[in-house]
Amino acid sequence: MKHILILLLGLFSITSCFGGEPVTFVYEGEVSGVMCSVCSSHVQTALSKIKGVESVKVLRNDAGGLPKLEIIAANAAITREECVKALGEYAKTYDVRSLKLVKSK
Repeated sequence: MKHILILLLGLFSITSCFGGEPVTFVYEGEVSGVMCSVCSSHVQTALSKIKGVESVKVLRNDAGGLPKLEIIAANAAITREECVKALGEYAKTYDVRSLKLVKSK
């Protein structure tokens, strides 16, 4: 089911290139190990290098849980594993615990 959704979103993004509005995908998740603004900057810089990523935000969780991660991208197929790979050496300190596509604009 997940692969079908990714395929459909990919096709949707391709058709938008031919005269339609550009499609933007919003991902949300959680990231552990982020304690300060420097930590947030490290995560944002690393994840911004993923193909199609337009912006990355690491937000404090006011409910006391793990910091929230928001990625806005033109890429319909960003995965948690891709984020961990993009962190490189920082993956020893920061861990993207979850990531899911929540909407497309």
